[in-house]
Amino acid sequence: MTKARDIADFKFENIVDTGTEGTKVASGTTAQRGSTTGQLRFNSDTGLAEYYTGSQFKSIDAPPTISSIDVTEVDSQAGGNQTINITGSGFATGAVTTFVGYAGTNFNASSTTVNSNTSITAIVPKSSFLNAQEPYGVKITNVSGLSATLADQINVDSAPTWSTASGSIATLTDGGRSSTYVTSLSATDPDGDTVTYAVQTGSIPTGLTLNANGTWSGTAAEESSDTTYNFTVRATANSKTADRSFSISVNAPVFYAFTSTGSSTWTVPVYAQNKPAEILIVAGGAGGGRAGGGGAGGVLHYTSFTLSAASYGVTVGGGGTGWTADSNNESLQRGGNSQFGSGVAYGGGGGGYSQSTGWNGGCGGGHGFNGTYNGGSSTQTSNNGGTGYGNAGATGSSGSANAGGGGGGAGAVGNSSSSWTGGAGKYFASFTNYGTNSSNGTSGTRGYFAGGGGGDGHDSTRRSGGIGGGGTGAGQNSGNNCQGIANTGGGGGAGHYGSGSSSNLNGGSGIVLVRV
Repeated sequence: MTKARDIADFKFENIVDTGTEGTKVASGTTAQRGSTTGQLRFNSDTGLAEYYTGSQFKSIDAPPTISSIDVTEVDSQAGGNQTINITGSGFATGAVTTFVGYAGTNFNASSTTVNSNTSITAIVPKSSFLNAQEPYGVKITNVSGLSATLADQINVDSAPTWSTASGSIATLTDGGRSSTYVTSLSATDPDGDTVTYAVQTGSIPTGLTLNANGTWSGTAAEESSDTTYNFTVRATANSKTADRSFSISVNAPVFYAFTSTGSSTWTVPVYAQNKPAEILIVAGGAGGGRAGGGGAGGVLHYTSFTLSAASYGVTVGGGGTGWTADSNNESLQRGGNSQFGSGVAYGGGGGGYSQSTGWNGGCGGGHGFNGTYNGGSSTQTSNNGGTGYGNAGATGSSGSANAGGGGGGAGAVGNSSSSWTGGAGKYFASFTNYGTNSSNGTSGTRGYFAGGGGGDGHDSTRRSGGIGGGGTGAGQNSGNNCQGIANTGGGGGAGHYGSGSSSNLNGGSGIVLVRV
């Protein structure tokens, strides 16, 4: 009879299974595992056969494979999650997706969904991807511990980040419409890609160009009224973009006119500080002599004077006093200097008396009776960065005896011989709201300054002052209304020939104009 002990000790050796369906081994959950080395069982929790090594259970499985993923670029600064679909084979329920950093920093997907043994969907925060770790590989690890990795798949490409604040990047005054005064645009790319810039919507001032590198070039066109341009610029790095809104204001010209004689102080308005301005400084014209026309005031012109954040002293020279007696007083006849900051325009020189030369000044006075006498010289210089304008008074010549020459103007010398008219003034296109194209107060197109006073032609004909405010010479007529025009720097006309004197021979006062 067989004993129970003998049955328990019975062992099968070198078992051969001849069936076709397979051999069934023990099956149970993970909790039901045994602990005998060499045990072979089916784990109903994992769905895999497993065996015990004496220290751990190992699943019997084939590793998965990864063939492709559908996302190869992630914007880590975009916020939110990135969904990545992974295609391959051998994916098992419970698989884990890991993103493998190039420099060794790995992280798992926040969720992994095994759709089938050939498809996985992984979801991960975009911010988890770091530039320093690109390109990332993808690793799938099944519950068996077997895994597959597809290297160098995902690059981090973030949109550029703007450094230039949105809003106004320039307020251009009339003199400062150059691109020099427009803020360059700047954005940075965390991937180190080159950033380019282009206007996306809206419009920029005519004449300005936004370059691809964010700088500006050109000069904005002049506006008839203050105009603000609103536009959006797109910064592009590789395929990523970032838009930002900006504006540029272009102000119409603003004129500051100083017309009252004497000194004052002008404080630069904030919008014009450190911007260039056009400045015209016209000195007072000289009074006319008995024979020679008074010289116009000298002119100093700045086409681009950078105004600092400061105050400037301003002086407007008065017109000189014309001849009133049988002698000339040079100091009374001379026009007053005009000044802006350190720039000086010099007052005109008086016209000659009888047999005498004209006086020197910003523009020289015309010669006196007798053609052997000379006109005064111009003392106007280019100084302190400005360009000076001034000319001599008429110089006597054969045939002009007993006639006085015209005073010099900022644009031309005074005339002698048969015309004895004042020298023409100088035209400044930017200041056509001021000055005059006439003499002795008649109306006309403006913009001319510092015409010389007319001389005494020793006859009954009145000799014209120079265009730009020069007074008319009296000749042998009444000497009334011979003064230079106020705020033009025009020289006074000469008094009439003969006994007595003429009235109203004074030079015109100067002016200081600032265009910003």
